[in-house]
Amino acid sequence: MEVLYAKCNKSCGYKFYVQYFKKERLNHTIEKNYFSCPNCGREYVCYYTDDNIRKLQGELRKLYLEMKNVNSFQFDKLKKIESTLKQSICNSMAEIKNMVESS
Repeated sequence: MEVLYAKCNKSCGYKFYVQYFKKERLNHTIEKNYFSCPNCGREYVCYYTDDNIRKLQGELRKLYLEMKNVNSFQFDKLKKIESTLKQSICNSMAEIKNMVESS
């Protein structure tokens, strides 16, 4: 993961770098990925995943490897698959977020 620069904009205003996300399993399938302010401890949720989303993310990683060694026609075809996968992941993450945060 690339290092991110963050500011605790909901609590203390502390500026810091995020080197990795923490993971917390909420139930047998859903994981919360987040980081915390090192000064005040405020949590910032980045995203939620379940088994299906993690599977789709794995497919996306394989697709990126495949895209490195193809011609332009195949690349265009793979870009369409990439777009579909990303949209599925985004929609699934939004559903899980709504479910988790509404309960």
